[in-house]
Amino acid sequence: MVTKMYLNFKNSLYFLYNAFPMLKVNLLFLFVFIKFFNLSGQNYIQISDSTPCGLSNRFSIYGTSDDVNRLQTFLNRCNDLEYIRVKGYMPGEHWNQLFSVLSDYTRLKGLELFYNDGLEKVPKKIKENSGLRTISIIGNKDLNYEDLFKKLAKHDSLQKISLVDNKLKEVPGAFKNLKKLKKLHISGNEALNYTQLIENLKETNIEELSIPLNSLSDIPKNIKELKKLKVLDIRKNYVAELPDEISELDSLSEFMSEDNIFLDINEELSKLKGLNIRYLSFDPVKKEDFEKIRSVFPKATIERKESEFPLLENGITSIWDKGEPFDLSKSENLKGCDKAIRHYYALFVKRNEYFNYDSLGFFERLSDSKYSYNDKVLADGSYEGVQLMSHNKFFQRGDVNYPKYKTKKGEIAFSICPEGNLYPELKAFNSMLWVYVGEKSKKEFLKTFINNKTWKDVYLEYDRSNETFFVVVKGDFLEKIPVYPRYVNPKSSLNQAKSQYEKKFKMYERRLTLRSFRFNKEIEREKIKYKMRMKKRENQNWLRLKSYMCPYEKALSKEGWLNYKDYYILKNHSKIDTLPANANTLKLSSKIRYISFREGSVTGKKNFLNSVSGKVSLNIAQRSGYKLPTKCFIYYPEVNEVYWFNGDFEGFVDFKSNLNFVVAFLKEDLISFCLKEDFLKEVRTMYQDKSAIEYLINKPFKKYSLKEFWKMMDALK
Repeated sequence: MVTKMYLNFKNSLYFLYNAFPMLKVNLLFLFVFIKFFNLSGQNYIQISDSTPCGLSNRFSIYGTSDDVNRLQTFLNRCNDLEYIRVKGYMPGEHWNQLFSVLSDYTRLKGLELFYNDGLEKVPKKIKENSGLRTISIIGNKDLNYEDLFKKLAKHDSLQKISLVDNKLKEVPGAFKNLKKLKKLHISGNEALNYTQLIENLKETNIEELSIPLNSLSDIPKNIKELKKLKVLDIRKNYVAELPDEISELDSLSEFMSEDNIFLDINEELSKLKGLNIRYLSFDPVKKEDFEKIRSVFPKATIERKESEFPLLENGITSIWDKGEPFDLSKSENLKGCDKAIRHYYALFVKRNEYFNYDSLGFFERLSDSKYSYNDKVLADGSYEGVQLMSHNKFFQRGDVNYPKYKTKKGEIAFSICPEGNLYPELKAFNSMLWVYVGEKSKKEFLKTFINNKTWKDVYLEYDRSNETFFVVVKGDFLEKIPVYPRYVNPKSSLNQAKSQYEKKFKMYERRLTLRSFRFNKEIEREKIKYKMRMKKRENQNWLRLKSYMCPYEKALSKEGWLNYKDYYILKNHSKIDTLPANANTLKLSSKIRYISFREGSVTGKKNFLNSVSGKVSLNIAQRSGYKLPTKCFIYYPEVNEVYWFNGDFEGFVDFKSNLNFVVAFLKEDLISFCLKEDFLKEVRTMYQDKSAIEYLINKPFKKYSLKEFWKMMDALK
């Protein structure tokens, strides 16, 4: 029953994910969290009026008045509850009542606050839960954490804290008062200062520190202060190297590091030499490297974590391959054997089963002003962005953690201020001051780049020939700001400073390249997962398809039946092969080929390009000297669909960028074909939200028969 409840909860999340696009980012993170940390072993059962005693020791309620009353009624007749999850905060007096009820219940060991938007403070009554051992806070972005942990500071029994997806910006200073704390898990809190976190933990009894999924680029050197630390988990970050100080963690026995960006795992793990390491996990390495690591830690259990998603062939076989090849000599007497062909596309070409992301790679996103390469993009394409902070005294802000340097008279200086660890590669230039060397006055610079400005993205370039840095910011266009970084040591020579900054830029490039590798690897993982799902479904659907086949078809192998299908279609299509390709004949042709023929909208208000859903709507216009009709066909071979857009000049065309497609433009009875890659490249260079996109057709228009048309489509797809 517990497993069933977990599946119901998971299915509900998938429903929300698809029904409400704006929830996608949070829910996607939650899916990763559930899978990565195996929460299925800690399932909560929703309390209802009929919940029996003895069912579980973990229960869940909504933060409503009705559910608080249900909880009170349940506790009056049952004493099973040890762990409670509270979700969906609703303000009201019942919230105080909830903690009053819990304070009187002495068996409570664990409290989880689960996505309670709007919750700012937990009532004082929480102080009275003296037996509380664990606190989990997931997705509570408005909560005052300093206040909460001050109230928990005297709980001698509190041993474990989990903080997940809370977007914390400051480390609760009250952590230092949690003397009995043994386990701390933090993930999805990328704005935290982890050096300060460790400073606040050094007086506790912390034995297990788990900080995965935080985009960390560096492990703080003061990690050595955690003298009782036994377990350190830094998985799924952007750590390129470990501090030498990690060798001072005398009690460390377990270290999990896979899915980081170590360039030399041997070199980094050797820093643990001399510690009593009993368990190590890291990404796959060559056999000889593995043997070196094993020799350093002969008593340790070592795991080289393989890919989360195995190759498609591993353990997944197809039952399509059994059977005979297609024999043309037996095909003449097969009248009426087309029922399975009609059902084939319904079973094997699924609508809306394309990838739910734009396939644009990392560096393509980086250089394209329409995208943020950071993965914190909302489902509607919006992004909170990054600011540049001026070091002019008048514009300094006390609530922002960035280095404050004195600037020289007339000098324009600024810092790059992404929140927390969202841009781990920029940490190579930590505590840097950038000095502007362009032509703008201070007033113009502040107006253009600083005042009330939020940029989609920021990255660095270095022109080695001129020894000049550029801070590149992305708004509607890319803008390059010529700069040089303030010297680390003002007394050092110019050559020493240049050497220092070139070294830092190499580290920046290395981290950026490795981040690109991870970004593109995630896309490939999604593709593999998709293929695995489709392979399993293919086996199921092949059995269903056989129920529609005539006896001859059932004896064929996959290749044999597909050859028979193509033969049957081409034989029927041959009667119209020589007709010219136009809207009427292609509609007839599509029916014979079992292709869905649809008419698309040719009107709209503004251009739309959504990298998450893949939906694109474009007002395509003529470029100077050319006339571009929006009469066109868009063919999606993956889903067997053709869309016919019958607009005049400067009309709208809709398409799905996360599917492969071919565009066929029409001018009277002439056609010009264009591949998806070429089409999108042209569109992205000219893209603007509100004005028409001037598109240039590079390939010549020609006459095509229906046979030639489909031959061209098949060749281009």
